[in-house]
Amino acid sequence: MSMVETNRSTGPWYKHFWPWFIVTLIGSVIIACFVTAVIIYKNPTSMVVDDYYNEGRTINLRLDKAALAIELGVVLEAQFSEDQLALRFIEGNVDDGTALQVNFYHPTLDRQDFQLRMTRAADGVYRAMLPRAIDGHWRIDIGPFDERWEVSQNIHLPAPGTIRLEPVDYGVQTNE
Repeated sequence: MSMVETNRSTGPWYKHFWPWFIVTLIGSVIIACFVTAVIIYKNPTSMVVDDYYNEGRTINLRLDKAALAIELGVVLEAQFSEDQLALRFIEGNVDDGTALQVNFYHPTLDRQDFQLRMTRAADGVYRAMLPRAIDGHWRIDIGPFDERWEVSQNIHLPAPGTIRLEPVDYGVQTNE
């Protein structure tokens, strides 16, 4: 009977390719997990709405405000410059000279949201300085301080010229 001899040089494990390949894969997964954990910790997911129950309860109030704005015939014209917003009423009988409250809502980044209080100038135009140059997609809500009516519209900035803002008819009957 003859014995088959193998002439493999089996040196120490650390001189072979495969153990280092496996260690490298495991090490890269550990590093990726650590980097992911740091990113999540530094950039937590923001809740756009904290309490959906209360938000749902107030939807009829928003619908009533939009319905009143439609009934009053509120139509505004907005003009954005780099650092200023100018609003003027082009239709409706609601321009009684009171200040307007304008809320800007970013669709995904709640830290970008901001609010403006606009007062009417002698020429009938409401003006306010913007806190920064804004661009991208925004929801803008405009209404008086007594919050009787509201015009809400999605806009994309920067916009050339003027933007016509009118109340949205949601087509929902509200209980009065």
